[in-house]
Amino acid sequence: MSHVPRSPDRPIEPDILSRAGSAVSEAIRTALRNVRVASFWAAIVLPMTYLPLLAGGLTGGEALLFATLVAVNVGAFVLGHDYDPADAEQPAGSMNRRSEPEAEQERADRQE
Repeated sequence: MSHVPRSPDRPIEPDILSRAGSAVSEAIRTALRNVRVASFWAAIVLPMTYLPLLAGGLTGGEALLFATLVAVNVGAFVLGHDYDPADAEQPAGSMNRRSEPEAEQERADRQE
């Protein structure tokens, strides 16, 4: 029989939990930002796929394909709505990233 030594019961330090929570939070923020970016650009490109379908006429399965493309395009519009390409100058994980209030102020300044 083998004997596995027991490690002393030590509580998990709060600093470790805090760093793990930060890493998970940053990963979620990055994933959501990537979804916004992809959705924004998909909403721009997808309408180009309508033209060949409409030019050839919508017969049979093409009507269902067209309706599906429109539904996907609407979803892309909704998901990509908050993305601002002007904010894409800095990488997603950059430590020099502006805070959300700073980014909103800069957008407001550009609109004036």
